[in-house]
Amino acid sequence: MSVFIDGFNLYHSVRAAEKLLPGSQLKWLDIPALCRAWLPLFGREAQLADIHYFSAYADHLRATNRSKVSRHEAFVRALTARGVQAHLSKFSKKQVWNHDSEGWVNVYEEKETDVAIACAVLGAALQDELDIAIVVSGDSDFIPLAESFSQRAPLKCLQFALPFARGTKRLRQLCPDSFSISKESYLNHQFPDQVRLPSGKFVTIPNEWRPTPATQ
Repeated sequence: MSVFIDGFNLYHSVRAAEKLLPGSQLKWLDIPALCRAWLPLFGREAQLADIHYFSAYADHLRATNRSKVSRHEAFVRALTARGVQAHLSKFSKKQVWNHDSEGWVNVYEEKETDVAIACAVLGAALQDELDIAIVVSGDSDFIPLAESFSQRAPLKCLQFALPFARGTKRLRQLCPDSFSISKESYLNHQFPDQVRLPSGKFVTIPNEWRPTPATQ
């Protein structure tokens, strides 16, 4: 089983879950442990071969909100220390018309991630590098992947692990064995405060991501 993570789709799901779990901070998510928890769904002989995390650093915020970028970097270091393969793309700038100010403004959009995931999934399937592909996303942009996968790799299995509050009916229709991730799963699969790096040093949970102590 190979897992492919749509980082921003998962991130927004985690934020939605935090709003419904008062006092919780769920962003220090132990993705490998979360993925291993799914193995019983696929039988006693199922094994987790690899995990691929796709995202992008918001480099355009380094001058104005450096801490936000640093938190993301710390999270990726924790993931890679636990064997996750990180695939990082970029944010692209474009101008859009702002009706309130009646002028053009710059906005930034993360680009290439969906295409990168689709290429990685199909490539691995066609090269016989996996039997089961799990895509962690509820983004409807993956509908073409689901359609193409069934046609080009009919002997392989594609399922979607639909992040909490991010699923779409069409993905379930195309891949009926797909399943939802509960908000409680995020709560139950968090990294320890410190994660040991291959160098022997540690990466520490950002202070902003620490849970709020319960009030008595």
